[in-house]
Amino acid sequence: MIRKNYKDVTEEVVTKAQSTNTTIRWLITKDDGPTRFATRRFEIKPGGQVGLHGHPEDHHVFVLNGTAQFFDAQNNKIEVNEGDVVYIPPNESHAIINNGSESFIFICVIPYL
Repeated sequence: MIRKNYKDVTEEVVTKAQSTNTTIRWLITKDDGPTRFATRRFEIKPGGQVGLHGHPEDHHVFVLNGTAQFFDAQNNKIEVNEGDVVYIPPNESHAIINNGSESFIFICVIPYL
């Protein structure tokens, strides 16, 4: 068993897919022992975004703080808020825009492929 505080994990700027004002912390990785999944913490500042992108992994998202809009490749959108859970299937293009006045913070769990 291990214990970490997210503040002790290196915060990295996200630049993939023309993302802006977004950071990631890789909370749990293969280096910690899991062989099937990784756990990440994202923070998108007000007005920031994760640009449209896709990948082969499922995503399980749990919203810790704030509000944002999730978009798919057809520009369909859903509004999400603190406490919401979002599932993004493999290869589904998606983007996130923080349209709120506070940081949008979420946990994202992905499998290792």
